[in-house]
Amino acid sequence: MPWRLYFLNAFIALVVAVVIIDTLPQSPSALRDSLLPVLVRLGVKQGPWNLFAPQPDHINNRLRAEITYRDGEHREWHGPDWTKVSLWEKWVGHRRFEWYDHVWLQPSAPAWEPWCREIARASRPDFENADQGAEVRVIYTEAITPPPSERPWRSVRDPMPFNEGWVLTIEKFE
Repeated sequence: MPWRLYFLNAFIALVVAVVIIDTLPQSPSALRDSLLPVLVRLGVKQGPWNLFAPQPDHINNRLRAEITYRDGEHREWHGPDWTKVSLWEKWVGHRRFEWYDHVWLQPSAPAWEPWCREIARASRPDFENADQGAEVRVIYTEAITPPPSERPWRSVRDPMPFNEGWVLTIEKFE
């Protein structure tokens, strides 16, 4: 039985080493690229952690959807606004919010159709089979946070100026 323990420890060490290689900005790109298929299959792909350095994340993004139903009614769905979400909702819904933050990076992803169907149904729960015959247009908007060297600093109470955005996908359902 000790060989199983050695094997398990070696596997854990290997996974940790691969994740470290994936997250360190100093890792050679060729090595990271070669590990990418394995990381994705294992479900542990991290990508660079650029919260603080060397290039901190400075883009705030939001999603919205314009929905046109088969009876002609229009509705608009908005992704969560971090400034208006309670601490508890941030804690509980963190993974969902991360999904919203990264879904726009997935062009022609298999998730677009079922997600858009869900948005259509959730935005009009009283309408039977709301997704049938609906058109959902998902729009991505972003606001750039100015660098800290730019003075005067914006007040946290001032809303971020978001751009008009661009359409990520248009899903039409039969």
